[in-house]
Parts: sequence; C-alpha cells; structure tokens
Amino acid sequence: MPSFEKRAWLSLWSQCPPYIVYFLIQGLMPTVFTTFLERIACLAVVASVHAIAYLVGLALMKRQERGEPLLLDERDRAIDGRATRIAYFVLLTGMIVVGVVMPFTDTGWKITNTALFAIVLAETVRDVLIVTGYRGKARLAH
Repeated sequence: MPSFEKRAWLSLWSQCPPYIVYFLIQGLMPTVFTTFLERIACLAVVASVHAIAYLVGLALMKRQERGEPLLLDERDRAIDGRATRIAYFVLLTGMIVVGVVMPFTDTGWKITNTALFAIVLAETVRDVLIVTGYRGKARLAH
C-alpha cells in the first residue's frame, strides 16, 4: 500500500469515529451540554482524541517506513489533486451555507457545528477519494 494511501486511511480512522460521536451527541441530545464551557470541553475532547490517534498512527507509520523517503510520482499527485479539488468544493458549499444562508435563520452553536461539519466532511471526502484513487483503475486525466 502506498504511503500516501496509508496516510489517508489513518486520517479517516482517526477523524471519523470521534466526530461521528460528537455530531450524534449534538444532534440527538442537544441538551446534554448547555453551557459554553461544557460545549467547548466536549469539542476539545473530540479534537484531542482525533489528534492523539492521528499522531500515534503517524509515529507508527514513520517507524515502519524508517529510511524510506516519501516520494510522490505523477499518479500520486494526480490522485491528490483530484481529491483536493473536489473536497474544496464540498468545503466551499458548506461555508456558503454557514456564512451566507444560516446567519439569517440560526445563531451560535448551530452555525459553529455546521461549519465544523463542513470541514470534517470536506476532509473525509478528500481522504475517501484518495483511497478510491489508489483502489480504482489507473486514470491518466482528471
């Protein structure tokens, strides 16, 4: 498995479970955390779990790849470029909803959580497209 694909898998497995839990709590039990500090603490725990899982996984990967340079060829660059371009439009759409539409109808944590969801969704889309780029047939053009 190419190193770039391993990093995409690591990003998916370190990011998705904590944020799924966070968004489920926010969506299904919105009254669990009512104060600002409780909400920030919940978000901090989720972000910390994500960061720790990613850093531990990256350290393990680096240990396995000791001495191997991380080289990208044209296929790697094409996969990354396509995934990044599509994820950018996902993020752009989410931020338009958050910054242009929602301020007229919503406030506070609803806007914050929607913006966070757009960021997490864009990164997830990017990682999924990277993984599928390596798993699918080779493409010569975007």
